[in-house]
Amino acid sequence: MGSSQEEQPLHRPSQSGQDADLLDAADTARPQASLLERHLPEGERQLHGSGQGPYFYIGGTNGASIISSYCKGKGWQRIEDSRREDYKLKWCEVKCRDSYYSFREGEQLLYQLPNNKLLTTKIGLLSALREYSRVVSRTHKTSPCAQAKSRKDTTSALEELTWTSPGCFGPQRVLKMEEFFPETYRLDIRDEREAFFTLFDENQTWICKPTASNQGKGIFLLRNQEEVAALQVKTQSIEDDPIYRKMPFRAPQARVVQRYIQNPLLLDGKKFDVRSYLLIACATPYMVFFGHGYARLTLSLYDPHSSDLSGHLTNQFMQKKSPLYMLLKEDTVWSMDHLNRYINDKFRKTKGLPRDWVFTTFTKRMQQIMAHCFQAVKSKLQCKLGYFDLIGCDFLIDENFKVWLLEMNSNPALHTNCEVLKEVIPGVVTETLDLALETFQKSLRGQKMLPLLSQRHFVLLHDGEADLWPRPGGSRGALRPPPPLRAAPRPGARTPAPPRGPGGAHARPRPPGRGPDGSTQSREPGAERPREGAGGPAREPSPGLAEEERKNAGHRGS
Repeated sequence: MGSSQEEQPLHRPSQSGQDADLLDAADTARPQASLLERHLPEGERQLHGSGQGPYFYIGGTNGASIISSYCKGKGWQRIEDSRREDYKLKWCEVKCRDSYYSFREGEQLLYQLPNNKLLTTKIGLLSALREYSRVVSRTHKTSPCAQAKSRKDTTSALEELTWTSPGCFGPQRVLKMEEFFPETYRLDIRDEREAFFTLFDENQTWICKPTASNQGKGIFLLRNQEEVAALQVKTQSIEDDPIYRKMPFRAPQARVVQRYIQNPLLLDGKKFDVRSYLLIACATPYMVFFGHGYARLTLSLYDPHSSDLSGHLTNQFMQKKSPLYMLLKEDTVWSMDHLNRYINDKFRKTKGLPRDWVFTTFTKRMQQIMAHCFQAVKSKLQCKLGYFDLIGCDFLIDENFKVWLLEMNSNPALHTNCEVLKEVIPGVVTETLDLALETFQKSLRGQKMLPLLSQRHFVLLHDGEADLWPRPGGSRGALRPPPPLRAAPRPGARTPAPPRGPGGAHARPRPPGRGPDGSTQSREPGAERPREGAGGPAREPSPGLAEEERKNAGHRGS
């Protein structure tokens, strides 16, 4: 049940002038181009008028027309050869290892952090949240003596732990994982698999998902003992197969099972979820933002007992399978304003919700959850100046108005095949590129990040300038090492080796950054980062980056 207390909207898209801002990406970019031009090095400004670069490369079709219009609006030239290394911006749907090895830090912008799978795969996110939950609990656990002395309940320590966001809201209690993430088990770990098979009963539906697939591929529901028994036999046979033991990279994708939310809030009888955005505009320092997206609805009425997945999964890929899609596709996507009006009209009085619940309570909750997830992986992400990422986050609201995070997706769908998406997506892409470019240039020059000229609708969640050592003269220095959150290792335990791959110990050395005058300036290395998944319930299988992304090619959550 929601509170009847009135709240002011945290972030609500303006009504006036919104169409002019969002309808055309190129037109949106031009007013900002003049503002951001001052951030470009002198040599680059001269190239704009000469017709010789800067160059940009786009790999794939997801959002390609919007990105191309933006870059051409700045006078940049598109190149078609993915092997060229003289680009200013490279935006690819599928990550390629070579792109990260040849990347010139401080000179280029590259879309997608190399190990964003820590957030954007089911197992990656699950492992990160579990580890962060254990670390926070251990770090902030109150001693028994202190509890007795203060006469506080033994469960209050975590409840009182807070963090502060530089965005729209102040100190916040650190969330508990079970408050926003459905109960989940990994099927690639024997103990977890057996725990799930033991607890399953037919009074609760579960949903089984591959760790890294998208568009609803490979998903199915588990409702009865027969289906669970079949899954048990299949997973055990894969584990016992000598071929897969010798060549684990050929094994099917690892899977998770997750408790299905059977009581979703419905819009005119239809199931829906909300796509929002987590933007990491800059990785050194971290500049992280929240952005509103849109609501996605099913075409058919919700029936919890139906075996038709299109009534359970809201993404466009599933809805397109219906013969009625072309006729009714506009009904499958709502703007956030539309959703807000609907909930005001239908539920505000009956559920005791504050006015504009979508833009107050719900928005605040999404921001809290996103910030929590980012904090869980902050010290593990591979960061270089020029890396940026846009991640699609999918939230479900149940009939009690509790907010659940379903998943986070790399390379979120940027198609504009209906009117709402034509209004939303160009603005999201344009502001993403504006913020990435402005924060890149400010970091390169050692300038203060805030205020950001290009920030319009995105809301700041994390300002990483506080994470940097001050340097004489006011310029920023190296990243401050993250606090030692992990518990002390057991006596005799082996120290984890430094990570391999882009940004790790065996990567190519970082090139020096280029100063505003064109000269090179050394950059101290960032803090050593723990190995992916360290401290988690088990180590996640880590196939090569190219192999992993080949399996995941496609528009996430489209």
